[in-house]
Amino acid sequence: MIRLLGHSLRALAPLVALAALAATAASASPDGTVPLHLGVIAEEPYEPRLMLEVYGELVGELRDRLRSSGIEVGDLVIARDLEDLSQRLIHGEVDLVIETVFPTLVLEERSRCLEPALVVFRRGQREYRSVFFTRADSPIRTLGDLAGQVLVLEALRSTSAFAIPKSELERAGLSLVSADALNARPDDVRFVLAGAEVNQAVWVLHGKGAAGAFNEGDWARLPERVRSELRIFHESAPLLRGLLSFRTTLSPGIRATVETTLLGLEEDEDGRAALDRAAGVTRLERLTAGDRRGLEAWAPVLRPTRAP
Repeated sequence: MIRLLGHSLRALAPLVALAALAATAASASPDGTVPLHLGVIAEEPYEPRLMLEVYGELVGELRDRLRSSGIEVGDLVIARDLEDLSQRLIHGEVDLVIETVFPTLVLEERSRCLEPALVVFRRGQREYRSVFFTRADSPIRTLGDLAGQVLVLEALRSTSAFAIPKSELERAGLSLVSADALNARPDDVRFVLAGAEVNQAVWVLHGKGAAGAFNEGDWARLPERVRSELRIFHESAPLLRGLLSFRTTLSPGIRATVETTLLGLEEDEDGRAALDRAAGVTRLERLTAGDRRGLEAWAPVLRPTRAP
């Protein structure tokens, strides 16, 4: 089993190889129980070490806390991309997923066996907005001014720095296409991917794009010397910061116990530390009826016919 608490990076080497090659199959343990598995997507290809560092403490805390309930927590499952993770859900190799709204909607549609259950607060945010920004001296004032321009985004599976900007442009009557697209029309907005939020800002400052878009928290975290040379010209409606979802075929009793355990993590120091290590999660709470209505409203514009 992958257990990261108290291990050095060097000690993780054989575990990294294990996760990279096959993650974990949903095989029964000697006593006949099937371990519970958290599934994530590798942020960098062939670099599962990063995901082990980020989610290892959370997996360890769940393992310790659920043992008394007779629930075994297995190894972290590290998928290559959304398609790989959806297949692992279908085959019962993954039981819960922590993701932003856009990837969650894609996984829900592809697997037909994933259901959002908890709101994930990251860095204190329950909701966030995407903000479009440009250079302070730019003539761009509205989304319509982006026609024929280059927009700097982060990554194809980003909610706030790809999916929401795309939907906002479509609402404004504009199409977003890759900068490499051969069939782009003169008024299409062409996008390039910078890979990180600060890179997006720097690229806009240096003229690699007319504007950029990411979430308001990333805007607030920009170095002041960078932010002072930029300005926001459009904001989206708010969206939940993140979701924790369960495989729908998971036993209701196990799901209820896991939910209760996850919701209790913020109540002590070890739990809070494990959440914070997991990409800045500060707390979890159950989805409300209003949250579910909001997701239903966003789904038609965020859920594409195909995604990476």
